Amino acid sequence: MVRSFVGGLELIVSLLKSDQSEVLASVCAAIANIAKDEENLAVITDHGVVPMLGKLTTTRNDKLRKHLAEAIARCCHWGNNRVAFGAAGAVAPLVKYLKSPDLDVHTSTARALHQLSMDPDNCITMHENGVVQLLLGMVGSNDPELQEAAAGTIGNIRRLALASEKASMAP
Repeated sequence: MVRSFVGGLELIVSLLKSDQSEVLASVCAAIANIAKDEENLAVITDHGVVPMLGKLTTTRNDKLRKHLAEAIARCCHWGNNRVAFGAAGAVAPLVKYLKSPDLDVHTSTARALHQLSMDPDNCITMHENGVVQLLLGMVGSNDPELQEAAAGTIGNIRRLALASEKASMAP
């Protein structure tokens, strides 16, 4: 349905240039929904959604953080977007979101980190920024989505560490 308004998708992405946090939060929420459809995700990726979302990750606004992390999690499902988010410097700031008092921010951020942790370079960045300690406590959360995303991220980091260890021991 949204695809018939391809120009609208370009407009939505361009709204990420706003300096109003309410507008940005709403646009990120819309992008998270639009990105559920693979073809829409391809279109918004072509319009530069990844670097634009990446630039927003330094925000301190929890409402924006929640929707931004959700948008990043959804956008990771296309092509090289996981790698592109890492290249855009989005990973390290996301780790800091886990220090927020807002549990909704934790859940959406853990989902984003889980998606991003499927790229080895992102795992290294996360580990260097102390994500494992922050996620360990969230594995015991009452929220099953948060539990699974936190555990999945830790698992991906651990698998990378084991593979690295195994490679360094090979003759």
